[in-house]
Amino acid sequence: MSVLATSVQLYLAFQREDDALHDLVLQVEKGFGQSLSSALWSFDTLQVNDILDGIFSSADIASLKLTSSGGQTWDRAPLDPNEQLDVERFDLEYTDPVRGVTSLGTLELGLSRARIWSNLYAQVLVVFLSNIAKTGFASIAILAIFHRLVSRHLRHIAAHVSEPEWFTTGAPLNLDRPHAHSGDDLDAISTEINKTRDRLIDFESDLRAASEQLRVVLDTTANGIIGLNENGVVDVINPAARHMLGGKSEMTPFSWPDEIKFLDVADMHPLDASSDPINRALAGQVLTGETHLMTRSGSSENRYVRVSSALVEDDASSLRCVIVLDDVSLLEKNRQQVERKGRLDALGQLTGGIAHDFNNLLATILYAMQLTRTDNISERSDRVLLTALNAVERGRALTNRLLAFAKRQPGLAKSRPLTETFAEFEALARPAIEETVDISFLAPNPELLVYCDHGQLDNALLNLVLNSRDAIMRSGKGSKIIVKARAIDEVDVDLALRREDLHAYITQGMREEHAADVARKDERAYRYVELSVTDDGPGMTNEVKRRAIDPFFTTKDTNSGTGLGLSMVYGFIQNSDGELRIYSELEFGTTIRLILPRGTLENEREEPMTRLPPRRGQGEKILVVEDEVSLLMVMEDLIGELGFEFIAARSGAEALELIEMGDAVDLLLTDIVMPGGIGGFELATRVRKLRPDLPVVYMSGYTGFTSSEMGEVVAPMVQKPCPPGELAEILADTLAGKPSEKQG
Repeated sequence: MSVLATSVQLYLAFQREDDALHDLVLQVEKGFGQSLSSALWSFDTLQVNDILDGIFSSADIASLKLTSSGGQTWDRAPLDPNEQLDVERFDLEYTDPVRGVTSLGTLELGLSRARIWSNLYAQVLVVFLSNIAKTGFASIAILAIFHRLVSRHLRHIAAHVSEPEWFTTGAPLNLDRPHAHSGDDLDAISTEINKTRDRLIDFESDLRAASEQLRVVLDTTANGIIGLNENGVVDVINPAARHMLGGKSEMTPFSWPDEIKFLDVADMHPLDASSDPINRALAGQVLTGETHLMTRSGSSENRYVRVSSALVEDDASSLRCVIVLDDVSLLEKNRQQVERKGRLDALGQLTGGIAHDFNNLLATILYAMQLTRTDNISERSDRVLLTALNAVERGRALTNRLLAFAKRQPGLAKSRPLTETFAEFEALARPAIEETVDISFLAPNPELLVYCDHGQLDNALLNLVLNSRDAIMRSGKGSKIIVKARAIDEVDVDLALRREDLHAYITQGMREEHAADVARKDERAYRYVELSVTDDGPGMTNEVKRRAIDPFFTTKDTNSGTGLGLSMVYGFIQNSDGELRIYSELEFGTTIRLILPRGTLENEREEPMTRLPPRRGQGEKILVVEDEVSLLMVMEDLIGELGFEFIAARSGAEALELIEMGDAVDLLLTDIVMPGGIGGFELATRVRKLRPDLPVVYMSGYTGFTSSEMGEVVAPMVQKPCPPGELAEILADTLAGKPSEKQG
């Protein structure tokens, strides 16, 4: 019993010393660890050395090694290099309010049990001397047995569970013991530790699977999902949301981009802070499918998005709210078209009612004056009545046009040469234009006939010319108006692209004709005539272009405009199964095109004609510079089909870089007005300095540019979008070094 009591006493003494050693490690980790982290964070190497010296001064710490995350090390070597040390390792971390937890390095401590064993041996010696050989040998035997059977296994268990992530990546706990000892308390402890490890591994696997499923859902959904913290910082964002914000690639967290704003559709200015949906969501409001106009990073085109939000109620989460963005640009465009059609229909009904009643009044006046002329009246009175009768007839013609607009009666469509239309319209328009404004009429091909109601055509052209005149006179910018016509032999690619354009108004009749052309197998298609009115005035903003044909919308003063001019033009286009297209550039001017069916000498609508095969290229490389992605994609297919090789550039700077890198380019086809500071004319000038012999072709929807505005490089210009045959002819002629008859 004395030996057993002594053994227990010695074990308890050893355990106390061993616990004190572990307490020392905890003291270093908790007490000195924070100081070391702060010193490493601030790169204070002097303070690091002082702290390490303080730690190394402990008698039980025989060595230490500090390794920073940058690779720098500090060593304190043991006095006895042969001594077996227990190594304790822990990470140094620094917590920053913004960046969060940052790993700074690892501290390794070499623990010496020499003092513990020395003290223990001294106690054994005392017991041995006091109890002589009887208890001395027994104590040593008990200590050895305890070390062999218990102590070393306990230390092995402690070392195993102290390893980082022992429950996921480490091997199961295995005690180095004979099977004869299995089933005791140590074996029970080992078994329970391994069971806990298995449960943790299963939990970790389930957590990873759930996290992966959530990631797949967020990455797959077309809705943009953004998680914001209380400071409005983006903590969570899925790929769809990054795309909606213009391709944001920053790692989270990042601040809400300054260039992403929500606009007031009335004036295109950013919404007030109190109306901004993001600010309202952060303030605690729950948004349910609000539609807003949103800018996009790196894009000149704004998008309509449906915004929804929800507050995060979990106190453990750093998120304040979750924003869901749904791109509804196409739906909103369709809604606006339906709304615009409704307004035009209402205007047509109102116009038809007024015209009908006014026609009845004119008829009464007409009959009364005709009866009066049959009486015996003076010659002077007869002349006055005849003048009034002529005025009534003009009024009746006007009401008939109004009724045609209102669809109360069909338009008086007929086929007529455009040269005659231009001659009569010039006589009508010139007196209405101030002398300070130069109006020119580019005579069309004498064989070109148009099929429509020519009275309505005159009214439509007059409305467009007067709008151009008013824009020039009000702004003080510009001095010329150009009216011209051209033949369009096909609209395949042209129409397919314009259908996606926000400012192209294509009637259902033209859509049906185009569908019939596509379905037809005989290589025949309808042909059209395009009439355009171009001015060099101030141009239109995107908002003005968007609302231009809305009834009663006007940018003129209250007393100088009704806002019905373009609405009437669009009504005429609808009746004619044609198209109205608005193309305008701020500070350059505006071009408005009317596309109408062709006529025949038999006073009929021309039947589909056989398509002429377009000229084909010989694999020449065409560098196309265009900032509109949709047009660039169509141009790639079109140019490839025409036998050329396509090279794309989204800006003037990108095109210059391609030329400077020595890319083999045979022709430069460039837009004129582009963002980024380098327009088409400047690009051509700079490219010619690098490649003096490189052919150049300009393309633009606005056709009012002159040779003087082109600067040093005067080159052909095509209207965009351009029919395939016309584009192929201009490219082939320019590559051959001769002018094309088709250039715009």
